[in-house]
Amino acid sequence: MIDLGLSGKRVVVSGAGYIPERAGHGRLTSLRFAEAGATVACIDIDEGRAQGTVDAIAEAGGKAFPIVADMTDSAQVERALDEAVAQLGGIDVCVDIIGRTVWEEAHKTTDQDWDYIIANNLTHVFYLFRSAGGRMIEQGTGGALAALASVDGIGASAFHLHYGAAKAGVISLVRTFADEYGHWGIRVNAVAPGNVGGGNEDQPEGEYDVNGINPLAAPRARDIANAVLFLCSDLAARVTGQTLAVDGGVTVHSPWGFTRDHLKGLPQ
Repeated sequence: MIDLGLSGKRVVVSGAGYIPERAGHGRLTSLRFAEAGATVACIDIDEGRAQGTVDAIAEAGGKAFPIVADMTDSAQVERALDEAVAQLGGIDVCVDIIGRTVWEEAHKTTDQDWDYIIANNLTHVFYLFRSAGGRMIEQGTGGALAALASVDGIGASAFHLHYGAAKAGVISLVRTFADEYGHWGIRVNAVAPGNVGGGNEDQPEGEYDVNGINPLAAPRARDIANAVLFLCSDLAARVTGQTLAVDGGVTVHSPWGFTRDHLKGLPQ
C-alpha cells in the first residue's frame, strides 16, 4: 500500500461545504483527506453546509469539525484559523476551494461585479495563504498549501473576464508563495479544473473524445479532489509552485479543429 503521508495530519479546507447543482469540490476534497487519515477543519460561510460535510466525513468513519467564517474578510480568516489551530493543535495542510463567477460581456462588466469576483476568487486566497503560511513558519514543521485555480486563468476567459483574471492571479500567487515559503519546507500548488460543471459524475466509464472539447474526457469532481490530495501528499514532496490542469486535455487541444477525416486525401 502506498503511504500518502497524510495519516494524522491537521488539514484545513476553506469552502468545504456542498452547494447543490455545483461540483462539490470542497466536500469531496475534505472527504478525501479524511479517508487518507487526516483530521479536517471544514470552513464554510454557511453553518449547514459546513456541518453537512462534517457529517459526511463522520459517516465514512473520519474525523472533522465545522468552522463558520466569511473567508473574504481577513479578520474572519484569522479567527477561523485560530479556531482550527485550537482544535487541531497546528496546521499541516491548508486548501482553498472558494470560487464564484458571473457571466457578462467585457464591456458590460460593472465595477461591482469586478470587485465581487476578484474578492471571491483571488483576495481570499491571499488572506488564507498569508495566515496559514505564517502559522506554518512559526510551527517550523513545513506544510502544504493548495488552491483551486482554473483553466480560465491559463487561457482566455470569454464572457467572465474577471474570473479569468482572478484565477490567473491565483496561479501567480502560488508561484510567489512557493518561492518565498520553500525556505521553511512549505509547498504551494494549485489545481486548475476544466469543464467540471455540476460534477460530471454521470459520465460513462471508458468513453473518450466524445464532445469535441476534451481530447480525453471531461474531468469529474473526484478528479479535482484527487489532484488536490496528490499535491498535498508525500507523493508530491518536491513539487511546488505548480498549477496542475485537470481538464481532460482541453488546454493541449489543437485549435485548428482537425479530425481524422481531414487525413483522407492528404499526401501520405
